[in-house]
Amino acid sequence: MVDSPMSNDNTTQIREQVEQALADKTALSIQGSRSHDFMLTDYTLPNSIDMTSHHGIIDYQPSELNIRARAGTPLIQIQQLLAEQHQRLPTDFICCSPASTLGGSVAIGHTGSARPFQGAIRDHILGTGLINGSAEVLKCGGQVMKNVAGYDISRLLSGSRGTLGPILDVTLKVLPVAESQHTLIFESEENEAIQAMNQLAGQSLPVSACIYLDKQLFIRLEGTESVVSWARKQLGGEDLDPVDPLWDSIQQQSHTFFESPYPLWRIIVPATSDKLELENHHHSLIDWCGGLRWVYASEITQSDFIHITNLGGYIENYRGANPTQPADLMTDLQKQMHRRVKTAFDPQHIFNPALSSFE
Repeated sequence: MVDSPMSNDNTTQIREQVEQALADKTALSIQGSRSHDFMLTDYTLPNSIDMTSHHGIIDYQPSELNIRARAGTPLIQIQQLLAEQHQRLPTDFICCSPASTLGGSVAIGHTGSARPFQGAIRDHILGTGLINGSAEVLKCGGQVMKNVAGYDISRLLSGSRGTLGPILDVTLKVLPVAESQHTLIFESEENEAIQAMNQLAGQSLPVSACIYLDKQLFIRLEGTESVVSWARKQLGGEDLDPVDPLWDSIQQQSHTFFESPYPLWRIIVPATSDKLELENHHHSLIDWCGGLRWVYASEITQSDFIHITNLGGYIENYRGANPTQPADLMTDLQKQMHRRVKTAFDPQHIFNPALSSFE
């Protein structure tokens, strides 16, 4: 299955825009569907590259378990195509709007609930196309897992937020749809749930996701009918209605949890960390077996930052809060490394400069 007639290859035009920006010595903002603008420092510039016009499935080989698509391709389109072949994306992708794109998901780098069990998005990237800050078209990686010698540039682009150049296309490995999926519910206090999630992560059970919300622990099981049935008997708990859209609503962030008027913060901590004691905490959801905490707080204080840092974690804004700069999340060594990587890809620092300040 190769390049559908609904595709649009905008590589030449994108490259010409980069060449013109270099000649004019002007910066460029790289924009997709803008579904994550709410969490980013304003990076809009008079000159911008619209990646949504560069879209379409380039190659899909169901028997080879990989798919290659242009950056502006909506995730929903990819998911629908895979479903026709009883396949799926290799882990949970955050999809904040129906227009969310493959390139945007890779550029933001956030992975959904399956991350502790199925890996992050970057773990499943086989190859990428990129235009760097010298207007060169780069091809990185390929279509198999063991094809990289030296630095794995394809995975480096995950979380780069357009600061290294416009991603042209991404090749991902894909997986068959599980024969059976089932969700169990347990009533629990927060610290008890965190301990239970960490124990589950170390056991040989077909668990593919765990979240804790409103004093309930939700455990998703995936695998063959017999293995899932065996795990249900081992774990007990109550059954979630099979038609309940819980997991889709978490990955699409359409769940009622994401509708609070308070500012929402995304906090990464060691998975074994106990309940976070924040000064202005209102409501929270725990994901990644305890490693990701979505927290509503009217304000994050200096003591909160110190508390999170002492745990070995970091905190960034999400919805309704003042945007955090990338430098806010980095050590001095990390800032130095990022400067060097940025300069290697984008010597003139023309791509999304507002998102690549490490001072």
